[in-house]
Amino acid sequence: MAERAAHRGARPERLGLEARMLAAALWRRRGVVALAIAALAIGTSVASALLHVSHDVSRKVSRELRALGPNLLLVPRPAAGVAPAAGYLDVAMARARLARAGIEGAPLLYLVASEQGRPIQVVGADLEALRRLHPSWRIEAAPGVAPASGPPSIIGRRLMERLAVAPGRRVSLAMSGGTATLDLTVSDVLIAGGPDEESWWIPLEAAQALSGLPGRASLVEARLPAGADPAAAVAALEREGGIEALPLHALSDTEAGLLDRMRRLMTLVTVAALLAAGLCTFGTLTDLALERRRDIALMKALGAGPRDVVRQLVGESLVIGLAGGVAGWLLGVFFAEVIGRRVFLSTIAIGWEVPPVVIGLSLLTAALAGLGPIRLALAVEPGTALKGD
Repeated sequence: MAERAAHRGARPERLGLEARMLAAALWRRRGVVALAIAALAIGTSVASALLHVSHDVSRKVSRELRALGPNLLLVPRPAAGVAPAAGYLDVAMARARLARAGIEGAPLLYLVASEQGRPIQVVGADLEALRRLHPSWRIEAAPGVAPASGPPSIIGRRLMERLAVAPGRRVSLAMSGGTATLDLTVSDVLIAGGPDEESWWIPLEAAQALSGLPGRASLVEARLPAGADPAAAVAALEREGGIEALPLHALSDTEAGLLDRMRRLMTLVTVAALLAAGLCTFGTLTDLALERRRDIALMKALGAGPRDVVRQLVGESLVIGLAGGVAGWLLGVFFAEVIGRRVFLSTIAIGWEVPPVVIGLSLLTAALAGLGPIRLALAVEPGTALKGD
């Protein structure tokens, strides 16, 4: 036990000695070490810049394309042996499949009403989910209008102009095909710049109650996440039957194509830069190992084993990799800002998830580049090296 305690006490001293030897070795050959750090910094700066640009530009592209609205529609399709529910979609089933696929959607139920003989399209929907799917929508509250006593509603601007109704006016709508009526107050006005302005939007539950279609919807508007594969999403949604998924290819393909091309470009350029940095680092570390043949031979002659030599050289590689990664990340932030301003005419936000990736790539590149010098160092014969042969 006394021997074990003495061994444990000697371990910190040995680690301290190895750390001092490592620092001294790096400092004595600081020129060569600086060259290796510079090579890694240049290579990882490309990765850092492209990661920052790709992440930020992808986020901005997705935000701009989201403003165009949904890129996926779910419509009813009866499963084999199941009778159709009068052409309507089961809302609970649709929501469950969207939730499993991680897709946000808003069910819509289209109704036809009339006001003094004029046809009006009434749409029941989850109004909050619908506003998230249509970020370009602008809803203006009519000033001075008291809260409506009936269900909350949003009237399209074109419809309001066609009906010539003023904000605050109460309108009674007769539902088509029945005796039910719906009293709504003109309060919130939808400005969407398209055919959505021709409808009167009410809560889905109210529309279902009016039409006698509880739990049903005409269709579901949804949005695929950025970069998602439309074909895979369609297959997952249609797998159990009862639903047909219709991607709006003009939107989903454009988004997926832009992001996919950007990621492939980033990957190819990053791999090329890291290969160049790795080759340069390999050559520099090999030169460093050749210059230290006598030092390594002396260590072996004094009793150092292969593990001690490997630990010393791995420590040098990791220090160089860490320094090169930090320097490359900082340099990459500068390059990303230049690229953003010159190419995309926009600033690039710093992504704090990038430094661990860049430093990890630098450490991995330095470790792989150090394998050759380690093998060379292990092959050094003390007697031959100390004689100068």
